[in-house]
Amino acid sequence: MNPDLEEDRKIAAQLHRAWPAFFEKFGRLTDVQRKVIPLILDGKNILICSATATGKTEAVCAPLFEKNIDCNSPWTILYICPTRALVNDLYERLLPPFSKFGLNLIRRTGDHRTEIDFIPHVLITTPESFDSILCRGKFNKHNKNKKYGHALARVVALVLDEIHLLYGSPRGEQVRWLIERLKRLKMYAKEQGWSKTDKMQIIGLSATISEPEKVVIDFFKTGEVVIINGKRDIEVVNSCIKPVRELLPEYLKTLFYPEKILVFSNARKRVDDLAADLRDVIESIGYTCIAHHGSLPKEVREEAEESIKKTDKIVCFATSTLEIGIDIGDIDLIVLDKPPHDVPALLQRIGRGNRRTNKTRVMLCGNIKSDDILHNAMTEAAKSGCLKGCNSGHNYSVAMQQIASYIFQSPNLVRQETTIHDFLKSCISSNFTKSIIDSMKELDALHDCEHGLRLGQYLLDLCSTGEIHSTIKSIGGYTVIDELSGKKIATNIEYVTGNGVKTGGESYKIKKIIDYNIEVCKSKDTTGEWAYKKQRIFHNASQAIALREYLNLKESIWPIIYTGEFSYVFHLGGTTRETIIKALANINGRVSNFKKEKTNAFFMTFSCFIDKKPDWLNNIGTGNFELYIPSKIDWFEAKLCRPYVNRNLPVDIRTDEIKSWLNIDEEIENIKKSVWTKTVDARIKDILSEFLEY
Repeated sequence: MNPDLEEDRKIAAQLHRAWPAFFEKFGRLTDVQRKVIPLILDGKNILICSATATGKTEAVCAPLFEKNIDCNSPWTILYICPTRALVNDLYERLLPPFSKFGLNLIRRTGDHRTEIDFIPHVLITTPESFDSILCRGKFNKHNKNKKYGHALARVVALVLDEIHLLYGSPRGEQVRWLIERLKRLKMYAKEQGWSKTDKMQIIGLSATISEPEKVVIDFFKTGEVVIINGKRDIEVVNSCIKPVRELLPEYLKTLFYPEKILVFSNARKRVDDLAADLRDVIESIGYTCIAHHGSLPKEVREEAEESIKKTDKIVCFATSTLEIGIDIGDIDLIVLDKPPHDVPALLQRIGRGNRRTNKTRVMLCGNIKSDDILHNAMTEAAKSGCLKGCNSGHNYSVAMQQIASYIFQSPNLVRQETTIHDFLKSCISSNFTKSIIDSMKELDALHDCEHGLRLGQYLLDLCSTGEIHSTIKSIGGYTVIDELSGKKIATNIEYVTGNGVKTGGESYKIKKIIDYNIEVCKSKDTTGEWAYKKQRIFHNASQAIALREYLNLKESIWPIIYTGEFSYVFHLGGTTRETIIKALANINGRVSNFKKEKTNAFFMTFSCFIDKKPDWLNNIGTGNFELYIPSKIDWFEAKLCRPYVNRNLPVDIRTDEIKSWLNIDEEIENIKKSVWTKTVDARIKDILSEFLEY
């Protein structure tokens, strides 16, 4: 008998109820399901790393379903998703198998504020709503379920979906602290008799991640990493790279059968422009044209998602909002308008295509030769699974947010200072706990009282409105509104001048502006200067490192290209190395030939002929560099896109966070070991020359 078939039958025998509910329509298990179901049935904490559309959700939910369905007392599977859209998608996918057996499944987000006045069997939510439920989930004395104390007192398993989208971000750090709070709640629940056990299984799901062992330590403390190495083939459908405005219509005209096409761009305004400019030609070929990004209203995005599912001939222009595992059906072609900012984003985007097969069809588009090169370099990295340069650092600002939320969770809105210290030490270095609390006292964010620490009025107001539960700060801007219906058309608009805006693939004429509302009507005869307000986003070094790997350059080799005016030295180390190099130039104020404004994530620039590494990059020490950081801490934080709220933290903590993101010891060692050379292969020189104006 085939070994896999034998294993499938063995697992099926253990899933008496779950098999028909989750796998009967498939008949067989996938590799990831075969590997992880027995581990989950054994109660192991595991991080599952497997490609998109390999059946990870069923691999987790089926055994958890089987383990708990016969339990007579209440139990909860808590499922955390990074976005509301993914919550909605999972809710629709999991509702049939769970409701078939009379199990209650609820979702809780900012859009679906379901009242949780009972112990749910499955609760699907976001990090922000998880935070809110911890604070507001206690049953009052009039609730029939008051004997269980809290809505989360009976959590038996915690599932962290798409964990790679959380790890290394403030929201991921928030989840790490929330897990600690949930553990404390469960211990308290056991003491109070709300629950017989404080045990909880933790399972993480990831498609692409560079440091799985570190993720386990951060989120699980202990657990196993399960990596399924199967990779999809990537078929590039175009032989030469052209702008998407040229290539996409040409491709559509050659099709004999309907296709669903998803076009990824790196900016919201780019999505709007492409959808508006190409709408007529796309529709003339018989295809529907839609747009999807984060500044469009929820209703518009959900309508677009439904259209992709139900329409056979459709082109959707989108940003990263459609990178994650929302069910939008089988996509026949992924179009990359330009190279994504990093390799994980590329893997996410191409992972949306051709879920029925192991082959992803991709169209690579670009406007300049360097786009072509980066596309090829990053695609090669994706094929080989190379995720170098994706490391991240600390996110200490979350500590203040979590202290406030943890105090608000207390019934009397007070926590003993020793309890706060203990809570902090479970998540960050004990060296910082006192200074964080003292800093919050100085800011009037915390006040001493008879029973411990209470919140200042500002934080208390944020807790009362629910704003405290989010680490995502609003970016503001104008809201575009239809003058007749009053419906929102777009948000986060930065209006400059002109009589129109072009958003969501449609053109609108401005009728009037009242406060921060722009009232409009549809019109093609408009012009205007406007943009979307942006949040600063840190981009890791994986793009630059993919280029180095593509050129087969050793880490120590830094090619020099001299143009007669400037010398360009290709460090290919990303934003972190760029930041360190610029800081070293600042430390050595006599560096007159170094052009800081012309140095970027790929190369450094000198306004002279140079054929060797200058002394100021040879004679460098980690100690002196670390002493420099506090004096320019605002500059470092801006360069590395750290949250503005970090300025409320003590300088020593801010400095430690910067050091963790810069990876100083390794980077300075790389700079010291670097060999600067003009004698590189002609092919390499030609390729790198394309980036001189990047």
